[in-house]
Amino acid sequence: MPSELTVADLVAMRQLGCHTIAGAGGLDHKVVWAHACELEDPWLWLSSDELLMTTGMCIPEERGGQAELVQKLSRAGIAGMAIGDDLKAPPLSAEMLAEAEALDFPVLMVSHSTPFSALGRAVAVAAQSEQVSRIARLSRLYEVARSATLVETSLLERLSEELAYDLHVVDVEFGTEVLGGAAPLSAQVITQICARVADTLERLPARLAFTDELASVTAWALPTHRRCMLVTIGDSDVDVDVFGLLHAQSLIAIDVERATREREHHDEAGSALLLQIVDGTVGSDAAQPRLEQAGIADKKWVVISFDATHLRRVRTMLGDRATPTLSCVIGEEGYVVLTAADRDACIALLNTHIPNLGVSASTSTVQRLPDSLRQARWALQAARADGSAVAEYSTAAPLFLPRTITDAHFAARAILGDLMDHDEANQPQLIETLEVFLTMDRSWAATSAKLMIHRQTLAYRIKKIESLTGRSTKSSADIASLWMALVALRISRGTLRG
Repeated sequence: MPSELTVADLVAMRQLGCHTIAGAGGLDHKVVWAHACELEDPWLWLSSDELLMTTGMCIPEERGGQAELVQKLSRAGIAGMAIGDDLKAPPLSAEMLAEAEALDFPVLMVSHSTPFSALGRAVAVAAQSEQVSRIARLSRLYEVARSATLVETSLLERLSEELAYDLHVVDVEFGTEVLGGAAPLSAQVITQICARVADTLERLPARLAFTDELASVTAWALPTHRRCMLVTIGDSDVDVDVFGLLHAQSLIAIDVERATREREHHDEAGSALLLQIVDGTVGSDAAQPRLEQAGIADKKWVVISFDATHLRRVRTMLGDRATPTLSCVIGEEGYVVLTAADRDACIALLNTHIPNLGVSASTSTVQRLPDSLRQARWALQAARADGSAVAEYSTAAPLFLPRTITDAHFAARAILGDLMDHDEANQPQLIETLEVFLTMDRSWAATSAKLMIHRQTLAYRIKKIESLTGRSTKSSADIASLWMALVALRISRGTLRG
């Protein structure tokens, strides 16, 4: 038996009961392994130079689908297809056989008396030397993983070097490149990958291949909690030995999970620190070493505010580009503190994914950070008020909203002062009731459900609110005044909590 087995060699072994029904021009294709697969997309589960063995369950019924199957198998570099003669396969169409002939893709019929295991053993015996080589490569891969922590280059870069492909990891949910690398992927490639899997995020395709304007892109799903794919670029569909690839995927997935856990720990520690600064429970001296650990000590800072639902996206996108930050959620807003030097790049990055951003003026002292958060929230309210994507505290001038924190305080008290005093003395939550009522577009049912109170209790509170403020919740003018006063109150509160 030759050291390099071909499809023709298998046909020549009369004991295997194989004969060619199409694609004889490809009988010289090398066969390194034989794999049985009945899935509807078998080209995703085999690597190049491997023989597909099937009873025919993966072959489509329709003629066009059969021809397309041959095209995709040939494009993936599959050595050929061996079909068991046990009457499970649909009738093979003339279109399918003609396509196999045109592509020189061997299609074999295997006698029903020949078990696939016999065909597999014949290939395995011939491939033993190849398996020894693969085991040696596997050993090198794990040695790369073991030594990656001892050198400056990352595991991803070391594996790229070992496999001779430039590897990348893309988070296809947020459109970011994970783990970094010497030469980042282009934004165009990342956008195309994300678009192609947008409808399958819950179950990413095992393998994705397409050609853009410059090169061919090949991606494989990674077994990580984040929705990530391992990506590489080549002149054609990249064909990495599946034996090595599976282990490389596992190693990279472990590294992604490790990096994700470390970042989550950093984010939680940063959130705790920022909340302590806002509450005034930690001073400059105590905060200094922790700011150094976060990578933002002795810098000028800005604060960006956004809807709290976007906190995970903000942390992921800024974390994947290694931007030093502190972030937290207070009430319904999220906040991220970053250096003034990173301000413009981060706004440009977040602006494409988050509808409204509020940006504070810069500061360089811990004592002023709470004010910066209030400024960012004021700017966010300004952005929401006039529909701007980004509003800056230093320049935004939205209609009706007060211009400064002090002005906001006086504006809120001018309209809601009696309510605020009444709440402080009696704690009946009239301010909260009014805010929920207006937020729910004055829906009695929705407000009652949100506050978990009876409708009659809500009616009593609304009547009390109208009595204390002298304004009606049925008048458009009064509703506008009450709403803007609530916005001013939220901006002016001495603490950001609540």
